[in-house]
Amino acid sequence: MTVVPALEVAAASSAGTGIAVLVSSEDEQDFASIMAACRALRSAADGGPVVLALAATPEHVEVLCDEGVDDFMLWPGNESLFTSRVGLLFRRVAQRKKDAVRAAMLGDALRHAERSEQRFRHLAESSTEILARFSPGGVRLYISPACRTVLGYEPDELLGSSILDILHPSDVSKLLEALGALDAGAQVAGAIIRLQRKDGEYAWLETISRPVRDPRTDVIEELVTVSRDITQMIHAEQEKLEAEARLAVIDAIPDPLSVEDDTGRITIANRAFCALLGRSREEVLGQSADALKPAPKGGRPDRWPQTGDEREVTLTAPDGSRRVLAEKRALLAVRKEERLLVSVLRDITEQRQREAEARLATAAALSAGVSHEINNPLSYLIGNIKFVAEALGATKSADVAKALEEAASGAKRIATIVRDMRILGEASRGTPARTNIKRVVEAAVLLTSGAIETRARLSSEVADVPLVAGEPARVALALVDVLLRTVRALPEGDPKANEVRVVLAPAGEDMVCLEVSGSGRGAEPGAEAGLSLSESIVSAHGGRIDVESAPGRGTRLRLMFPVAG
Repeated sequence: MTVVPALEVAAASSAGTGIAVLVSSEDEQDFASIMAACRALRSAADGGPVVLALAATPEHVEVLCDEGVDDFMLWPGNESLFTSRVGLLFRRVAQRKKDAVRAAMLGDALRHAERSEQRFRHLAESSTEILARFSPGGVRLYISPACRTVLGYEPDELLGSSILDILHPSDVSKLLEALGALDAGAQVAGAIIRLQRKDGEYAWLETISRPVRDPRTDVIEELVTVSRDITQMIHAEQEKLEAEARLAVIDAIPDPLSVEDDTGRITIANRAFCALLGRSREEVLGQSADALKPAPKGGRPDRWPQTGDEREVTLTAPDGSRRVLAEKRALLAVRKEERLLVSVLRDITEQRQREAEARLATAAALSAGVSHEINNPLSYLIGNIKFVAEALGATKSADVAKALEEAASGAKRIATIVRDMRILGEASRGTPARTNIKRVVEAAVLLTSGAIETRARLSSEVADVPLVAGEPARVALALVDVLLRTVRALPEGDPKANEVRVVLAPAGEDMVCLEVSGSGRGAEPGAEAGLSLSESIVSAHGGRIDVESAPGRGTRLRLMFPVAG
């Protein structure tokens, strides 16, 4: 207990004295100072100390009570009464301290809650994600301004409405499952849901929900949600899945398929197309179609067909073989002034080889039949010419002798042609097949000389070479085919200006080379556009055909045959 004179009351209050005792006297000036001290103590922020007034007269007690003293006594008084009063005052001090602490804690809590609310609103209003508060029944109590961008609504349009109002019907079960997890005690629950935008479309949201629980009962008082717009991500994933599905469909097509855009670059290619080129899909997509796709026979027609077309194209496969393919093309108008060219290829190499085999068989049968039919009367013709010449002896005139000589020469030439035609019908009996390629070359040149002389001069240089692997008839057909294609690449009208040259020579110890070239003014490349027959025959016998071709310089082909073992 502290007895504080009136003049020291303010200092005692600021020092935190628990009890202030004000002693008055009958002197009015002294009593006035006591009254002032009482008012000063009562005006303190924390209510000041407990004030005990010792009044000299009953009138002073009433006035002091009006000023807010906590207790009073008439002085002088009973000592035991004074002691009990002091004990009571101590209990009041303790209670006041407890109340002050509680009030301070409550004030701090209120200030913290206010700051938390301010921070929450600041975060909510500056975030691109939607922050919202819901009642336990799912009614919106707050929603951040991000709902404008994501959903197209103003916050006021959604406040007070149910969470189910704009929820996609198929996603109600997802939301109920998340709320059930929170009711069961989970601290957080997530779900991917769709909310309907103001324009009627649906936005995909990844939503995380947290409960706000009563600390005493653990009952959920509010739900706080954070929702992130993942619409673009979902659409991108859907587009990826759709693209993979489309890719799986076109990969299931066994024939090579490709799609070109307006710039001529490949935008779609199935697995069969990539395998045909021997490249990965990454190496094909985005590349120029002209650089990758097979070249058409006879040059390149209109790149963009009006409707659809079909043509033959040739391609050198990754293994080096020449493939013949049928290409079907279709033009699609996707959007205004945007086109796509769809191409489907079908390998017809074996079909063309079978056709060549059929032609070969026909040619062999025809040549054998013609040779047989000509050979017997030709024998009579040659014999009778010789008989007439011998019978006339020296009696025949010079003109008759010349005529008989020319007839005999012509008959011998026919006999040579018949002999060479038999080559086309010969089938090898040996294993493996062996061919006198020099004889075959001479026969092929003789059989095509008439066609060659209409467009070019013919020159040949045929050396003695070893036998090569292959059937004579098939090799002869390949040579005839090459010679005729070479001639067709030369211009007509001036045979002296063009030349077809045939050279047969060894090429190392194990190969024989036959070179056929056509050159002249205006000579165009052309032999490489259709070598499927010749190339299939040569490659079937272990050889190959090398082609050199350029505008104005004609075509040079080298047929390489392995020497027979």
